[in-house]
Amino acid sequence: MTFLQFTLKNLSRRRTRTALTIMGIGVGIGAVVALLGLAWGLEESWDDAMKARHTDLVVRKAGGNFLIAQPFEESNGEKIGQISGVAASAGLLVEALSVEEVPVMVVSGRQWKSFLWESVDLVEGRLPKSADERAVVLGKLAAESLKKKPGDTVTIEVEEFQIVGIVDGHAVVENGSIMMSLSVLQDLMQKKGMVSFFNVRVTPGMKDHAAVARAIESGVPACQVEIAADLAGSNQGLMIFEAMNYGTSAIALLVGTFGVMNTMFMSVSERTREIGILIALGWRRSRILLMILWESIALCVAAGVLGIVFGVVLLKILAATPWMSGRLAPHIGMDLIGLALGIAIVVGIASGVYPALQCTRINPSEAIR
Repeated sequence: MTFLQFTLKNLSRRRTRTALTIMGIGVGIGAVVALLGLAWGLEESWDDAMKARHTDLVVRKAGGNFLIAQPFEESNGEKIGQISGVAASAGLLVEALSVEEVPVMVVSGRQWKSFLWESVDLVEGRLPKSADERAVVLGKLAAESLKKKPGDTVTIEVEEFQIVGIVDGHAVVENGSIMMSLSVLQDLMQKKGMVSFFNVRVTPGMKDHAAVARAIESGVPACQVEIAADLAGSNQGLMIFEAMNYGTSAIALLVGTFGVMNTMFMSVSERTREIGILIALGWRRSRILLMILWESIALCVAAGVLGIVFGVVLLKILAATPWMSGRLAPHIGMDLIGLALGIAIVVGIASGVYPALQCTRINPSEAIR
């Protein structure tokens, strides 16, 4: 029997306890996978939306955060358009509303004849004919969620709108939304002359987007400008959301670590006589220490695999719910899986070090007696 086989056989002696320990730490690692998958997915979804719109800068009212933007005067669009380095700007009003059976759906009002309409590809039907037409188009995911097609109607707030087309917005956020003319949504929400953001395209060839952002902030009062490529990484709301997920994950892992440590202490206590015999037969204490560490790591790696499966399944379920579908695509990648396995190994080492050190202090004669 090899050293590794001997180590793993020790875990099979108390199968129920081993299984419960694996399940316990597995749930903790699964929570890490699910929470980080949501946080990273939210960041990627907004990055994809900016890229799909070919937006270089995002202008919003100072204060608040990107996820909860305060209404901003539409008239500022003319001032932004006059700033040196600005090729085009487009006003966007965004609302999160309950639409028929779907509890939360993004509804966006897009400035008419702006590049925001050019960034979507028509899949079926047509686009609105004018800025005043009280008609909407649905992103592909929104059409699936609402089970609608061109020619149907959809009730938003208290008004019924004609669906004239289905579009591909090339991003989850875009495909999960309802789109209409900016003036129509302003009238519906009683926010005449207001927008949530201005999407800005910088003059082609200009690489210093930060300089244009500073110029806009200087020329337009009470506004805040963010570079679209850095939006997710620098946004305070997203950073707080990610920090909360990291904190929750850390608590779950800490609880799991103590659970594994308790299991290893019980295992060592039950095998005191056996360990004493091994030392008496000539096993080095370092070999005993390594055996306990390997047991702890093997326990946590098995829990890590279980946790990854649990976390991925949970993310898939969440992605399919009405609350998540069309708003973000959870991140599931090898980096997340690698991080989960790395965490499992670290937890295994942290849980096994102290019990292993206690093992090395066993007196063979007393243990055998």
